[in-house]
Amino acid sequence: MTKLRIVYIASLVILGVLVALIVFRPMVSGEQFNTVCRESVIETEDEWIIEYDILNRTGKNTTYVINWSTGDKTYSQRVLVRDGRQITCIQHFHPQTVKEGKVHFTIYEEGEATPFEECTYYISFGEQ
Repeated sequence: MTKLRIVYIASLVILGVLVALIVFRPMVSGEQFNTVCRESVIETEDEWIIEYDILNRTGKNTTYVINWSTGDKTYSQRVLVRDGRQITCIQHFHPQTVKEGKVHFTIYEEGEATPFEECTYYISFGEQ
């Protein structure tokens, strides 16, 4: 019976320590990241609309370079997002601007060579 009591008390102590770590451990604030946190692709009668949110958790105000290409044309946009904030970007695509039925996006943190987000949307218009 004594061994069972020792195991019981030890398990209660371990449980108490785990609960104390969960409750009293300070929040981890060292995580720094960029992310696209919401994407929407909307089709209307005469255009496609692509919306996305860029969330900045880098610890500093950051400028992002957004590139999108349709066929042989590439477009670029720079946006500043303050630390801890997000920005919604909206792009409209019409039949005369979309070549080959696809739009390719890359989003870079300014000065970085590797994008943190890259995707291709395959879109088509009714009579094409």
